[in-house]
Amino acid sequence: MALPWALLLLGAVLAQDAAAQGCLIPPAAYNAALGRPASQSSLFPNLSIAANAVDGNRDGVWQHGSCARTLTEREPWWSVDLGGRRAVAAVAVKNRQDCCWRRLRGAQVHVGDAPGERGRDNPICGTITDAGPGSLSAVCCAGLQGRYVSILIPGREDALVLCEVEVVLQGCRPLPGGEGVPAGGRQDGSRSRQLRATLPPAIPAPNAARGRAVAQSSTLDAVSLAANAVDGSGDADWERGSCAHTEKEPEPWWRVDLGRRHAVYAVTVTNRRDCCWESLLGAQVHVGDSLADHGKRNPVCGAILDTGPGSTSTVCCNGLLGRYVSIIIPGREDFLVLCEVEVTAQSCVPPPGGKDRKTLPGREPARAGWLPASADLPEPGRAGVTVPWRPPAQNLALRRPAAQSSTASGAGSAINAVDGNRDGNWRHGSCTQTKREPEPWWTVDLGWRRAVAAVVVRNRLDCCWHRLKGARVHVGDSLAGHGTDNPICGTITDTGPGSTSTVCCRGLRGRYVTIAVPGREERLSLCEVEVVEQGCAALPGGEWAGGAPGGAFWRRVTPSPAVPAAQNVALGRPATQSSVLDAGSGAANAVDGNRDGDWERGSCTHTTEEPEPWWRVDLGRRHAVYAVVVKNRHDCCWERLKGAEVHVGNSLVDRGRRNPVCGIITDAGPGSLSTVCCHGLRGRYVSILIPGREDALVLCEVEVIRQGCAPLPGGELPAEPPTQTPGTPTHPVVFAAPNVAREQRATQSSTGSGVASKAVDGNRDGVWQHGSCSHTRREREPWWSVDLGGRRAVAAVVVKNRQDCCWRRLRGAQVHVGDAPGERGRDNPICGTITDAGPGSLSTVCCAGLQGRYVTVTIPGREEQLALCEVEVYGLFPEF
Repeated sequence: MALPWALLLLGAVLAQDAAAQGCLIPPAAYNAALGRPASQSSLFPNLSIAANAVDGNRDGVWQHGSCARTLTEREPWWSVDLGGRRAVAAVAVKNRQDCCWRRLRGAQVHVGDAPGERGRDNPICGTITDAGPGSLSAVCCAGLQGRYVSILIPGREDALVLCEVEVVLQGCRPLPGGEGVPAGGRQDGSRSRQLRATLPPAIPAPNAARGRAVAQSSTLDAVSLAANAVDGSGDADWERGSCAHTEKEPEPWWRVDLGRRHAVYAVTVTNRRDCCWESLLGAQVHVGDSLADHGKRNPVCGAILDTGPGSTSTVCCNGLLGRYVSIIIPGREDFLVLCEVEVTAQSCVPPPGGKDRKTLPGREPARAGWLPASADLPEPGRAGVTVPWRPPAQNLALRRPAAQSSTASGAGSAINAVDGNRDGNWRHGSCTQTKREPEPWWTVDLGWRRAVAAVVVRNRLDCCWHRLKGARVHVGDSLAGHGTDNPICGTITDTGPGSTSTVCCRGLRGRYVTIAVPGREERLSLCEVEVVEQGCAALPGGEWAGGAPGGAFWRRVTPSPAVPAAQNVALGRPATQSSVLDAGSGAANAVDGNRDGDWERGSCTHTTEEPEPWWRVDLGRRHAVYAVVVKNRHDCCWERLKGAEVHVGNSLVDRGRRNPVCGIITDAGPGSLSTVCCHGLRGRYVSILIPGREDALVLCEVEVIRQGCAPLPGGELPAEPPTQTPGTPTHPVVFAAPNVAREQRATQSSTGSGVASKAVDGNRDGVWQHGSCSHTRREREPWWSVDLGGRRAVAAVVVKNRQDCCWRRLRGAQVHVGDAPGERGRDNPICGTITDAGPGSLSTVCCAGLQGRYVTVTIPGREEQLALCEVEVYGLFPEF
C-alpha cells in the first residue's frame, strides 16, 4: 500500500531542488498532526489560536475561525507536537485566501526534537515559495525524523497565518503505541522495521483482534488452533504452539470476528520463522461485514509481500470498515501459517453519540455511553441470526467528584459535566461554565488510578461552541497545576455546535482527568465528560484487568483500600457440563470459591475427551456481566483451555453457543488466570466451550463479575421477566435486601427544621412539611452521618430528595463510607456524587463493597442547607 506513495516521493525528491521541494500528497494520506497539541509565538485575539491549524479544516478565510495567527512580530513561529519521534515524508501548509497571503512566502518548515521557539534549531525540510491566495504548499521532508514540526518566518517582522498544517509520515504511519507496527511488533528483518520511531513508553494501541472469536479453513493438528494467532504471543516458532496452521489445501483462509464493526487502520501479521515462511507470500488481507465465501468478497486492504523468517508485515487499511478480518492465500494450494495477527482500529472506542447512536424499539436511548451501529441487526452471512444489543461502555466519570477553576453564575457547576446528561443547551442546567479567565480548567477525580482508553467531551450547542477549541485533555495522578502538569492525551479540534469529541488516551494511567484551555483567556463550558477505561476495571482480590495489551488478561497490583472487591455472582450457583470424568470432577467445582489449580485436589471440573465440550453456570437471573475470570489447571494439560469461548446470554439452545461471545481464552499457561471482558453484556447463563475440536474441558474456577451495584437497592431487587427454559421451572427473582441504616443513630452538622434521625425512619415521603426529612441550617459544607453499628461492606447508598421545593440543593452532594464519624466523615473515601437532583429524585450511589462503619453525606465547597428525606444503605450479601 505504501509503495506507490514511496515511488512518487522518491521521484519528487530526485526531480526538485532540496531547498524548495514540492510533493504530491495522496488524498487519503494519514495526517499525523490532526488534533495534536500546538503552540505559537503569540496570539492574535481569541479566534486565532494555534489549534486552528490542526483542526482538519482547510478553510482559508481567517474570519471563519479556522486559521492560526500570530501578532506582527520579529520571526514569528508555530509548532505542533506529534507525540513522539516520527519519520516525516511531507508537510502540507494551507495559506490564507481572503487577504495577506504573501506573508507566508519564505516561511521555513523544520522537523526535529526541539519544541516551540527552539524549533528553529531543528533541520529544515524546505521553504514555502508558492504563496498565492489559498495556496496549498507541500514541502518534502523525505523521512526527516523528529517529534516537532515547526513553521517560522525567518529574518523579518511579520504575522504568521496558517489555515491548516498536515504532516504526512513516511510510508504507513507509525501505529499508536510508539512504533511503526502495532504494540507487540518484533525486531526482525522485515521492512516494517523501517517505520519505527522512538516514542515515550507503553501506551499501547488497542489490538481489536486479541482474544476475539476466530476460525480457519482447517486445522493441521491439536496445537495449531486458529486462536493461536490472537493470543498476544509473538513467538514465531510453530513447534512451540503459538501459531495457527491449516492443512495444505486450495485457498486456505483464517478469520477473526472483531465483535462489531470497526474502522480498521492496519493489520499486522507475524510469519513463521522456523521454516516454510515463503508460504505466506501473496496472502491477502480482507476487511468487511460479509461471511460469504469465507470473507473473500470483502474489500482487500493489501497483500503480504515481505515473507522472510519471522517477518512482521503491516498492511495499511486506512479506516476500511468491517467486523471481520480475513487472511486468504488466493489462487493456489498451500498451508496458511499465522503466528500472530493484530488489528488496530482507527478509533479507540465505539463511536460516541452522533450518527451511530440509535434508539431501538422498546428501549430507552442509551445515556452517557455508546451503542454499536450493528445492534439488533441481522448478522451478515447468517440468516435469521441477530447480533444482540450490547450496553454502553462504562463511563468512569459518571457522578464522580469534579471541580473547576471558577463557576459562572449559579448554574454552571462542575458536577454538571458528570451527571449523565448530554443536553448541550446550557440554559437547561446540564453544562458547566467557568468565568472568563486565563487558562480555565475542569477536573474529575476517578477515585483511584485507572487506565484510560478515551475521554469523550460534549460541547455546548446553543452558542459559544468555539470556546472549546484547542482545549487539552490531561490524565495523571498529580493535582499540580490543577492537573495540567499531567500528560496530554490530545486536543479538542472539532468544536461545531453540540460536537462530541473523542480523545484517545490509549491506556494512559491516572486518577485525575483534566480539561484545560491553554494560553488564552476564555470561558470553559462542558456539557458532558465521559471517561472510558482500557480493558476491564478492578477485579476481585486486588487484581486488575487490562494488565496486558488489549485488556484481556490480568496482573496483580497493590490493592488500594479505596478499591473494593467486585462481586462474583457465579459463586455457589448451579452449574452443569457436557460430561463428567469422575465423581470428583463435577461442574460445581468451578464455582466453589477455590482457585486451587491442582485437579487432583478436587477443586477443578473435568469433562471426558469429546467433541466441543462445554460448561455452564446459571446466575439465577439476568445480569449485566462485566467480566468473566477463568482459572486454568496448573498440574498438567493446561494447553487444553486455549481457544475456549466465553458466551453470555439467556438461551440454552445448542448448549448456549448461540449466545453472544464475550471473547476467547488465549493465555493457557500453567495455572493461568484469564479475564475476558464482557462490558455489561446481559444474560442469565455464562457458558464456556471449546469449539471445533475434540478435547477435555478443565476449569479450576470461574468467576462472573457483574456490572453496577450489587444487590440493587430500594428494599428489594427489581424483578425481571423470568427466563423460560424448556424443562426448567421458573424461579422468583425478587430478594429482600437489608437496609442496614434503618433506625440507626444519625447526626448532622446542625439542625434547622428536621432532626437527623428523620432520614433513617423508613419513610421516603419527600414532602418536608410531613415531617419525614432531616434538615440542617444554611452553613458552609453541611453534613449528615449515620452509624451502621459496625463495619460493613456497602453495596449502595440510596438518597431520597425533597420533592416539595428546593430539590436542587442536593446536587453535587458526596457520599462517603469509612470509619471516621460525624464531621470527620468527609475524610472517608467517596463512593460517588449525587447528580440527579430533580423533585423527589431517588439517587443510587454504587459503593461496590467499600467498607466502613459510617456513611456520610456532605455538600462540598459551598454554603447550603442539606435536606435528606431518606438515606438507605445496602450491604453486600450472598445471592440465592
